[in-house]
Amino acid sequence: FCLVDVTDDASVAAGFEKARAAHGQERLTVNCAGIATGQKTVSRKKDTGEIRAHDMAQFERTVRVNLFGTFRVLSQSAAGMVTLEPMADGERGLIVNTASVAAQDGQIGQAAYSASKGGVYAMTLPVARDLAQEGVRCNTILPGIMWTPMMAGMDQKIQDALAAAIPFPSRLGTPADYASLVLELARNVYINGECIRLDGAIRLAPR
Repeated sequence: FCLVDVTDDASVAAGFEKARAAHGQERLTVNCAGIATGQKTVSRKKDTGEIRAHDMAQFERTVRVNLFGTFRVLSQSAAGMVTLEPMADGERGLIVNTASVAAQDGQIGQAAYSASKGGVYAMTLPVARDLAQEGVRCNTILPGIMWTPMMAGMDQKIQDALAAAIPFPSRLGTPADYASLVLELARNVYINGECIRLDGAIRLAPR
C-alpha cells in the first residue's frame, strides 16, 4: 500500500517509486481516487432567504482531486510505461480512468462533480491519441449507482429505492462489476480511447 495525495506531484511520484520498487514498472493503472460534492450554482438559505453563489473553494477542490488528480497520476504512470518493451500488438500499457454517469447526466447540485468527471470523459480520446505512438492505451469507465462503503451507510429503504430505479439488473453495481470491465479492457487491446457506461441502463433524473 502506498499512501498518495493525488493533488500533489511529489506525493504521486513517491507513490509510484515505492510501488515500482516492490513490483516493477506497472503496465496497468486504474484511477479511482475521487470525491463527491453537492451544491447548487445559486442557493437560498432556508431561514433568511439569503442568496449565495456556489462555494468556489469547494468547486476547485473537486476539480483538483477528480480531474487534475486523474491526469497527474495517468501522466506519471504513462511516462513509466513508455520505457517498457512492447507486448503483443506493440502495447506497453493501459490506463483506465473512472468518471461517472454524472459526466453526461449531471443532477441538480452536481455542477462541480459533473464538471470534474466531464473533464475526465473529455480527455480520454486526446490522451489515447497522445500515447498511441508509444503503445499505451487509455479508456474511461462511467459507473452508475454503485455499492460503496458510503452507500452501505445509507438506510436500506434508500438503497432499495435506488436499486429499483435501475432498469436491468435492478440492483446496485458492485466492485466485481467494475473489476470485470477493467479485466476486459486489459484483455481487448482494440478498445482504446473509449468511455463506457457501467450503469444497468439508468439515466439520471434532474434530482
